[in-house]
Amino acid sequence: MKKIYSKLSEEIRDSLLVIVLLTIVFGYNDRKEITTIASWTSNLVFTFIVVTISVLFLILGYKLAARYYGNKAKFQLWRISKLEEKFSMRAFHIPLIKYLGQMLAILITLLSSGLNYFAAISTFSTELVSKRKKFREVTGYEDAMTAIIGMTFSFIALFIFKLANSETGVLVNTWIIIGNLIPFSSLPGSYVLMKSRTSYIFIAVLSLLLLILIGFLPIKIALIVSLLLAVIFALVYFRYVEYEKRMFGNRF
Repeated sequence: MKKIYSKLSEEIRDSLLVIVLLTIVFGYNDRKEITTIASWTSNLVFTFIVVTISVLFLILGYKLAARYYGNKAKFQLWRISKLEEKFSMRAFHIPLIKYLGQMLAILITLLSSGLNYFAAISTFSTELVSKRKKFREVTGYEDAMTAIIGMTFSFIALFIFKLANSETGVLVNTWIIIGNLIPFSSLPGSYVLMKSRTSYIFIAVLSLLLLILIGFLPIKIALIVSLLLAVIFALVYFRYVEYEKRMFGNRF
């Protein structure tokens, strides 16, 4: 098994690790009054299938978006870089661990007996398909759009599971989306925030409202209401925050 695992590409290894970790996070508690080995095992297997489908949707979103812009996306575990570790210690005197997200996911699962979740354990990186293009680099806009399309595909997976009445599928994709919205380190949300704060506000409000409203509204109505409110919120933010800063020349 070790030889087979070592021969796999880093992206496939990371994808498998993400699937296994999320299966543990969402399958640890089978949410039954009486748990047996058989019920727990069957729930874990079902969760594994749901998580695998959800992660594949997310990866597909990244891949298609990157390809559209002439780039190549690589799905990977979210890791704290050495530079981030040093900066955190110097600026805030707070030590950061390389696999912070994965440790938080397992710790929260164990402490809450599988009733609370943390799914911000994966991200992506992009590079040019052809390195011959010396005068072109992957832009912040392209990374931001890749992150947004990835989340969009997670929403598509969520809608499919919603229509199939799969609570597990809805739960898994809800927390994957929430994790991807976190604007920290190299998580997908940070790519959107770094490109445009207004765009991040729009995407975050739209996503969170949609996740809430689909719990009791039809998908189409929830999408329309969320879109309208997100546009209003983003316009208000731009007018009274971004616009004021630009007027007074306070850029940061």
